[in-house]
Amino acid sequence: MAGTLSTLGIGSDGALSFDIIDKLKKADTGSIIKPIEQKIELNDLKSQKLGELKKLLTSMNSEVVSLSDPSIYNSKNTSLSGSSISVSTTSKAAIGTFSLDVNNLATSDIKQSQQGYGYEDALVGEGTMTLKLGDNDEVSINVTSTDSLKDVVKKINEGTDGKIEASILNVGGTDPYKLVLKSKDTGAQNNITVTGDYNFDQVGEGAKDASFNYNGIDITRASNTIDDLVEGVSVTLEKEGLTNVTVKADNDKLLEGMDKFVEQYNSFVKGFSESMRYNKSEKSAGLFQGSSALRSATHAIKDAFVLTTSQSGKTINDFGMEIQRDGTIKFDKSKFEETLKSDPKNVENFLRGTDGRNGVFNRLESSIFDIKTSSSGPLKSLSTNLDDSTKRLQEQQKSAQKRLDDRYNIMAKRFASYDSVISKLNSQGDSLTAMIDAALAAKQ
Repeated sequence: MAGTLSTLGIGSDGALSFDIIDKLKKADTGSIIKPIEQKIELNDLKSQKLGELKKLLTSMNSEVVSLSDPSIYNSKNTSLSGSSISVSTTSKAAIGTFSLDVNNLATSDIKQSQQGYGYEDALVGEGTMTLKLGDNDEVSINVTSTDSLKDVVKKINEGTDGKIEASILNVGGTDPYKLVLKSKDTGAQNNITVTGDYNFDQVGEGAKDASFNYNGIDITRASNTIDDLVEGVSVTLEKEGLTNVTVKADNDKLLEGMDKFVEQYNSFVKGFSESMRYNKSEKSAGLFQGSSALRSATHAIKDAFVLTTSQSGKTINDFGMEIQRDGTIKFDKSKFEETLKSDPKNVENFLRGTDGRNGVFNRLESSIFDIKTSSSGPLKSLSTNLDDSTKRLQEQQKSAQKRLDDRYNIMAKRFASYDSVISKLNSQGDSLTAMIDAALAAKQ
């Protein structure tokens, strides 16, 4: 200890010193303050561990949510024999095959100005250009004497709302820059008609509908992208030729999701069990040994998983999942896959429920929310109790430390007072001894 009592111990020849006070205070700190600090440290460790356990639940819940999504049970993929089309599917696509023979692609109408210009900013010359796209209304483009080729392009694009796309193309030769008009959309109804003071030449065969044969039926469409032939299937015509298409179920995402779920479920079980364990032979225990909150959480998760039955009375064992003695899942992937192939709808109904509820994963998702997030859930309550306990202990520590400091400050002052008295007594004793010695010396 330091302070204004810096001479403590001099009068008592060290009998009453700061070393003695420090030793006494250290002993009291060990018996009064240290136990409180240890409880706070234990609460901190428990809070950290609880955070880890919550992460295990969160990780499992991510897989549960994914497996509650109906699209994962209806995922499809396609195989193509031929390259005249490309195909994309949604979950609504029906499993089956079809053929599509492309005769010709849908095309846009393209026209090119007869007049060429020496550069892009060349003046076009005053006049009027009237444009008509299919059966749509005519659009008049007024060109002034100061309008350049670029200005005319802008006026056409804005005047037709982009339905006729104007651009400048360098075709080479003398006066190489020409004005090109192209219908934005394909199909025979998108031919461009140009009248007025400017002449244009046709490029190619003009706008045409796509023509193809679908399963022996001749069909035309204005676009090369067709999504009304087969529900859930979008076809894009790429070139002429025949392509055979097979649409089949894609179970890879579901199987991958089941693997991840089992992994996360088992991590949850092991993590919670380790925190509640007690090893009798080693006399060691987890941080939450005997915790009713964690026990309640594990039981809720297990019940949601194990007690779910399908409409036909099947349980998780019928779908390749078995609970082991330690609470973890043993997943027979081949059995699950076999069941999935033979009766995919039954698998979906069991795992996510017939109405998006009451399936294994819907119940699990609800249980995890109640455990982890609900104000009355066991983990939320446990977290709140730990926080409240830590606050109380910190206040207790602060109060105990103040009482201890006050006690030893008073002790230091008393020691100083005693030390002063002893110093005076020692001084008086020394004077008396000197006087006696002097008197004896005089007699001799």
